Amino acid sequence: MRSVTADGDRRLGLIFGVVAAVLLVVDALLRFLVGIVFLATGRELAALGSADEAVIFLVLGLVIGFFAVLGRSRGADRSLAVGIILIVLAIVGWLALGFGSSLLAILAAVFTLIAGILFLVAGR
Repeated sequence: MRSVTADGDRRLGLIFGVVAAVLLVVDALLRFLVGIVFLATGRELAALGSADEAVIFLVLGLVIGFFAVLGRSRGADRSLAVGIILIVLAIVGWLALGFGSSLLAILAAVFTLIAGILFLVAGR
């Protein structure tokens, strides 16, 4: 039997996860544009580093968005698994990308952690 709070938690988890994914995709686009500026000014290595970060942020954003949408399904087991995956992605994102990476990335990591916790609560 579904409880009303579990549906609400899943809905909030979806919202937080999608917002985190959108923040990371926007950050990836900004880093790509910065890489183009670096390339235009003749700083090839800085442009390459910015493009690398853009690809990593884009992939991480798409993965977070995918799991947030996947966790919206009705199964409690799936919500629990998605919650664990999102929490691990948030922690790995913090460790791999660093705390001083950018404000958008930090907000996305916090929102991903909140989404993971909400999906864990919904899967109880």
